[in-house]
Amino acid sequence: MLTAPGGTPAQFSVTRRMLLGRSLGLVSAGLLLAGCSAPTSTVNDSARRAGGTLRIGQPADIVPVRAPYQLTGANVHLLTLVYDTLVTYDSQQVPHPRLATAWAWSPDGRRLSMTIRQGVTFHSGRPFTSSEAKFNLEHIQDPRVGSQWLNAANLMHVSAPDPATLVIDYERPVKSTFDALTATYMADPMSIDDTNAGRTFIGTGPFRFQDWTQGDHVTFVRNTAYWQTGRPYLDQIEVRITPDTQAAVVALESGSIDWIAGVPGLDARRLQGDPNYQVMLTASGGEFYYVGLDLTMPTFADQRVRQAFSYALNRPRMVDAALFGFGRPASIPWPRQSLAYDAAQDQTYTFDLAKARQLLESAGWQNSTSVSLSLVNTTAVTRTMAEIYQADLATIGVNLTLQPLTTPDFLSRLQTGFGGAWLVGMGFMNLSPATFLSSAFPVRRPNPSHFDTPRYGQLIDQITAEIDDEKLKALLHEVTQIWLDESFVIPIAEGASRDTGPEVARASVHDVTWDSFGLFGYDGVWLQR
Repeated sequence: MLTAPGGTPAQFSVTRRMLLGRSLGLVSAGLLLAGCSAPTSTVNDSARRAGGTLRIGQPADIVPVRAPYQLTGANVHLLTLVYDTLVTYDSQQVPHPRLATAWAWSPDGRRLSMTIRQGVTFHSGRPFTSSEAKFNLEHIQDPRVGSQWLNAANLMHVSAPDPATLVIDYERPVKSTFDALTATYMADPMSIDDTNAGRTFIGTGPFRFQDWTQGDHVTFVRNTAYWQTGRPYLDQIEVRITPDTQAAVVALESGSIDWIAGVPGLDARRLQGDPNYQVMLTASGGEFYYVGLDLTMPTFADQRVRQAFSYALNRPRMVDAALFGFGRPASIPWPRQSLAYDAAQDQTYTFDLAKARQLLESAGWQNSTSVSLSLVNTTAVTRTMAEIYQADLATIGVNLTLQPLTTPDFLSRLQTGFGGAWLVGMGFMNLSPATFLSSAFPVRRPNPSHFDTPRYGQLIDQITAEIDDEKLKALLHEVTQIWLDESFVIPIAEGASRDTGPEVARASVHDVTWDSFGLFGYDGVWLQR
């Protein structure tokens, strides 16, 4: 056995070029985008102040259905407050212990044996053992659960030979294994129905769910039985639903809220220069905005129409007007630090309405044709992008109607299709390329565009199995070219934060950290009053 208490075995490990979570080094509008985690605190443990209530504002309410198995922006705070994972990534995407304390690979890289932390209990008082871990990993193999990790989980054959041992067998080495394990949250199996109904949320995390008033607030209290001795420091965290982002900014500056998500870009730029605040740019190459097209619709059956929709995107204007410089235009969904990134491919689609009109005319486009564009109704960033897109498309004979949807409705349609077009953020492209291709809704099989070909499926399988970087790069170039040619998923821009906008906290909130998914760690957060 090749023991690996803090990482993957050398011969099957993902290369630094593929997974290194370093700073992006992207400069737009004079703003340097941050890396994937906040600076490590230099404060001694004894200097941290225990107690207090942290007040967080977020624009959208939580979405109980499919929590905690579907990663969605509305549940960013819920997930890591209540739940834990088997392992966690550091800033360089090296796995470290959480509910699993150690692990070892078999020599052929097909079996992963994990040691489960002893003495951990769910908030319900039930013990967490390998059986509960097995349940959670197998639960997300059900397509009805809606997890992004469906395809990754389907590669796993999970067993629990004893309470302290979890075994995952694969038919072939899978180098993206830890991507899935770092973002599969462990829920009490007995609580799933109550969670889907919004009655309770039970995990092993640093805070226990206390109450939820729909559309108003969610309250979490300190887990006094948390497995990390002495943590968390805070007594309580209150997540307030603040759909009016301008009012939320006023509340932040008046001191009635400590932290807000979805800060408008102009305010984020202003507050970035104020020492009383910290602007948290959490994306680390893992947040792109895109337009998706449903190929089951006759409107999008012609490839030329889809390519016209890509040429009609004014990406630079959208970065300036919607992201306020917190991002960069992109034609491909890969951050610049990725092995898959190709600068020439990234320049494929520039803003060219004349070219777009020419393609539409050659496809026989009728100017009376209407297209519905769905977007989440609480996200100002995508709404601004959609309005720019709507105006530009109108000049070339496309009647784009905007259809704002609630977050639950939008997430549901990601599973089944939109019957038109949609505009939203997507993630995972800063992880293993295999993870992005198997887990991200817009590009995986199945996808809401209903795009698939034998070669596309073959490429995804080959990318998942390939361990040679040079061969992998060639495969990634080919799959990226398919996206460009077929234009069923059309990237707009890489963002520096989640699709709702940057998160901003007062300087009195200390030791805020986040992971490669932009999810926050709360066990070490403390308040200076």
